Amino acid sequence: MDQTRLSQYSLREKASIIRIDPSHRFSPITRIPAQLLLSASILLVSAQGFAQQCPAPTFVYTPGTAVVQGTDAPVEALADSVLSEDGVVSLDGNTSITYQGRTITAENATYNPDTGEVAIDGQLSFEAEGIQLESSNAEIDLDSNRFKTGESVYEMNINGKRATGRANAMERLEDGSFVMEGATYSTCPRLDNSWFIKANRIELYPDDGLGIAKKIVLRFKGVPFLAVPAFSFPISPDRKTGFLAPVLGRGENTGFELEVPWYWNIRPNLDATLTPRWMSKRGVQLQTELRFLNRQGKWSLNNELLSDRQFDGGRRRFTQLRHSGQFGPFWRSSIIASQVSDRDYFQDLGNSLQVASITHLERRADVVYDWADTTMEVRLQSFQTVDRDIPSNERPYKRLPQFTFATKASDHPFGLQTTVESEAVFFERDDSITGLRIDATPKVSLPIVSSAWFIKPSFSHRFTHYRLNNTDNTQPSRQSRNLNTVSIDSGLFFDRVLDDDGSVLTLEPRLYYLRVPFEDQSGIPVFDSNEFDFNIAQLFRENRFTGADRVADANQLSLALTSRLINGGDGREVLRGSIGQIVYFDDRRVSLDSDQPDTSDTSDFVGELAAELKNDWRAKGSIQWNPDDDQTVRSSLLLSYRPNKDKIINLGHRNVSTRNSADTEQVDFSVLWPIGNQWRLAARWNYSLEDNTSIESLLGVEYDSCCWAFRFAARRFIADDGLEHDTTLYWQLVLKGLAPLGQNYGDLLEYSILGYRDEVE
Repeated sequence: MDQTRLSQYSLREKASIIRIDPSHRFSPITRIPAQLLLSASILLVSAQGFAQQCPAPTFVYTPGTAVVQGTDAPVEALADSVLSEDGVVSLDGNTSITYQGRTITAENATYNPDTGEVAIDGQLSFEAEGIQLESSNAEIDLDSNRFKTGESVYEMNINGKRATGRANAMERLEDGSFVMEGATYSTCPRLDNSWFIKANRIELYPDDGLGIAKKIVLRFKGVPFLAVPAFSFPISPDRKTGFLAPVLGRGENTGFELEVPWYWNIRPNLDATLTPRWMSKRGVQLQTELRFLNRQGKWSLNNELLSDRQFDGGRRRFTQLRHSGQFGPFWRSSIIASQVSDRDYFQDLGNSLQVASITHLERRADVVYDWADTTMEVRLQSFQTVDRDIPSNERPYKRLPQFTFATKASDHPFGLQTTVESEAVFFERDDSITGLRIDATPKVSLPIVSSAWFIKPSFSHRFTHYRLNNTDNTQPSRQSRNLNTVSIDSGLFFDRVLDDDGSVLTLEPRLYYLRVPFEDQSGIPVFDSNEFDFNIAQLFRENRFTGADRVADANQLSLALTSRLINGGDGREVLRGSIGQIVYFDDRRVSLDSDQPDTSDTSDFVGELAAELKNDWRAKGSIQWNPDDDQTVRSSLLLSYRPNKDKIINLGHRNVSTRNSADTEQVDFSVLWPIGNQWRLAARWNYSLEDNTSIESLLGVEYDSCCWAFRFAARRFIADDGLEHDTTLYWQLVLKGLAPLGQNYGDLLEYSILGYRDEVE
């Protein structure tokens, strides 16, 4: 066998097949990944990862682009015979050409040094890092970086993902543009034709980041699914104006729905999405999203406009402005502002319980300075009350404005630690007492800590001043409150080694004494204070009220006991249990309203438990128990089984019995479970035992293969009036590597099933 070394030319034109980057990565302002490429072309988007049940690739994929930039590497050839005649070199029989880590094998090849052309007549194969190509006939110009092939079948690894297809002819022109005739594209394995895109002609312009395809047909299971006469698409990380994937669905209040989004790439830092939403029961809604990026950060403006034929008054609207940004190393800002036309908007046009039950829309603007241990914030906040029947005196107060300042230091002598928290806020509300509140709390602590115990005495002084408007004759317009708080937090740590692995069982008793004198605060309006739910954390808080309008009097001792089981092998906390109670030495006299003083000597018992059980079971629970009435006030229990991401079972129970409108008892069951190798079942049932009615129920089924997935779900949830139920149907067809068609099934399950994460793209 003759061995001939050819000249040091490079066949890098072949590499242009995979030099084009089809992964649609965007700058922070963009929102649309591969959706722009719904009906596009061969090398348009990346294939997705393979499911476990999928057949193995026909060759080993390795990351990379199979492109070598240098042209000085030699070209080596092997053939059964080599003949040079009139300057043309002929390679015959078992021809192999190797250059820059790539290999071409064929039965024959000819090379003309004068023109730099290599010609192959017959079948050939091309292999390189991440690509495998089978073609008939080829003409390659080593000097001008041009090449042309006949009928070809390809399989590629583009950025770690699969792309397969065929073309009647391929050609790369001297200017770097790339042309395919009669081409197909799919992310399925080579012999799997579940879906593919076919186009009469595809033109790719890598330098411009643009591709053009003509006469496109998307086929699924052999059936033409979508046809487009012409389509342009991006082949670079740059964004591209065009239609996105349509969305189909059905809602109880909206009927059948069709959304056809259109994306407009206006400028590098400005884009927009316009989405007509057709609803069979209500008409056409126009949804718009405008996004802008500047030095101050990200901005987005969403607007929905509908002429509703079922609504009195016709026109309905929802508008929302959002901003988040950072300027300088220590400053950040955020804005959220919303406006809706009527109280039934979310119930009629939303598709879930949490949307339909919105009662207030927040409008807030924040500027925050955060450096080291110092934080300052300025906030403007108001609300739109969606239900205008809510009386004005039951609506939330506006903060116009609110200023907060907090700092801490721990480098004082003797280990002293100091903190300061302060606030100045003006409260505004129609037909109510309004005014300015100034609140400041300096605090000093002395933590003394060892490996087996700790003690932390603290002293703070809280000053609060009010300048009120719209008060009556019995209430002064100016009020001040000064309160000193003394607390002593202490605890012990006992541990016992259980085995040779070093597993440890701990016992951690903790005592917390709190002393706050009583001061009559009945003349102070309640702007933003409320009472915390009672739990383990509440045992160690200095105030049982939120906000600054009420400071609870206290002369009490909290007793708690915590035990942990820590695995010595990996340090995991296998078991944690806590129980505690407060012993009161004085009656509690401060309340939000004119309630009678609490004269009980002890609080309810509160407890928490978290455990990792055998065989991937986990349990977490909490309880508040009243020993005087022998009654459970609050309780929650969650039992979960999660051996892997595809197997999830959650069973929860929640009970609230506080003798007010918040009382409820519910069970919540959710499951995600595989059926065979490619099917999964998803379900959730949230049921009210108190009302003997289903709050929310969901049933979904999913089929997932190497290159496509289908998902369907039916969801029924109680309307915000608490009397009727709404039903919504979801379906989604995912052709992996293209945009999903249908509604967002993954987001639905992430909300409904604890522990679920959507990984199908």
